[in-house]
Amino acid sequence: MTDAAPPPPTLKDAVDWHRRGLHAQAAAAYRLLLRDAPDDPLIWTNLGAALRSLGKADAAIACHRRALHHGPGNVTAIANLGNALRERGDFDEARRMAVVEGAGIETGPASTVARDMQGMGRWRASLVALDAAIAADPDDADLPILRATSHFMTGDFARGLDDYRARFRFSPDSEPMRRSPRWEGGRATGRRLLVMSEQGLGDMVMVSRFLPRLREKWEEIWLTARGPTLRLFDGVPHVDRVFRKDKPPKEGAEDAHVPAMDLMRIFGLTPETCPPPAPLSIPGNSRRRAARIVAPYSAMFRVGIAWAGSPSFVQARRKATGLAPFLDLATVPGVQLFGMSKGEHEGEIAELGAEGLVLNTAATDRDFADAAALCERMDLIVTVDTGLAHVAGTLGVPVWTLLGRPPFWYWGPCGEETYWYRSMRLIRQEVPGDWSGPFATVRRDLESLVL
Repeated sequence: MTDAAPPPPTLKDAVDWHRRGLHAQAAAAYRLLLRDAPDDPLIWTNLGAALRSLGKADAAIACHRRALHHGPGNVTAIANLGNALRERGDFDEARRMAVVEGAGIETGPASTVARDMQGMGRWRASLVALDAAIAADPDDADLPILRATSHFMTGDFARGLDDYRARFRFSPDSEPMRRSPRWEGGRATGRRLLVMSEQGLGDMVMVSRFLPRLREKWEEIWLTARGPTLRLFDGVPHVDRVFRKDKPPKEGAEDAHVPAMDLMRIFGLTPETCPPPAPLSIPGNSRRRAARIVAPYSAMFRVGIAWAGSPSFVQARRKATGLAPFLDLATVPGVQLFGMSKGEHEGEIAELGAEGLVLNTAATDRDFADAAALCERMDLIVTVDTGLAHVAGTLGVPVWTLLGRPPFWYWGPCGEETYWYRSMRLIRQEVPGDWSGPFATVRRDLESLVL
């Protein structure tokens, strides 16, 4: 006697798995349910939402469109389709969906309107929407962060940095908490200041340029840093002690503390007043490792590449290109590519059969100090908007940074130059989600350097 087959999943089962984050299991259940109810708009749009969470944006959009075919005006499907379109960078269509097919919703929530305006590069229009929304709902933590971006993109850094204070309301768990007073600028309130790491690895490298200026006010500077950046900051002349972010000094050891990104506001950041990058520490064993790696390629033009950043970042998918478009650069005579994307993205080298064409250096590096030492040995870095771009720029290595549309506020709305790094060139998408233009530019200009 054989065991009875388990009962097929119900819609309740699928929704429960979906809510618990079991997106693959939920998607499989939705597909089974659609066999018996192929015209159910709720199941179609739920399947689309699960697929979006799995990173399958095109399939998700197709499912939401199918939902609207079977249920025109379905508000849930409209909202889900709009979100999937935004994630893919199709802000114009997302806005048209909200306005034209809004099923009684004329424009949608203010934050959604603003995101669409920002996505289309209409920064001043987004400010109008956000000012009204914040006046109506001052407790919405999302709105000041959106408005900060629009202020930065329109050149109003004072208002942008003021709104940027709200980042901890938006993400309370990210706020560095200490018993010591928080320093807001002005005179020192003792002799020792603790600078608290926050945001991403690249953000900390970028904002470290303000650390030397703290010497004007404080006798001793302590810093917390995440593991991959510890050795970059350990031993630099403008920091006295470095602690792991997860193992900070004992309470009471410092006289005051400051979240690192607050230094931009405290020192009045503008494109005109932005200080140059501060030196990083690169240990001798990292430099010796880099020398061994590149030695066989000394006669070639060495290009370090990164095609994706941290998957934990909310916009990581839109910023990533994948490895495939980089492979065309390996056909330029005299060029050797060095893969510097770490973690789950390393696997793309083997998946595409690109071993040899792309030397996987990230597989053996220990931290950003190893990556920095390798940057020093490169003739050029070509990377998406990730921490590697900040490291290369800080070191003064030529770096071409590929930007999606819209870009993060650091890079401004247009132009190839950036006040952050003199050695950096910005290569921007003309069409959201379309990397063909940037890679055509990279190929053409790389050939002009090498041939």
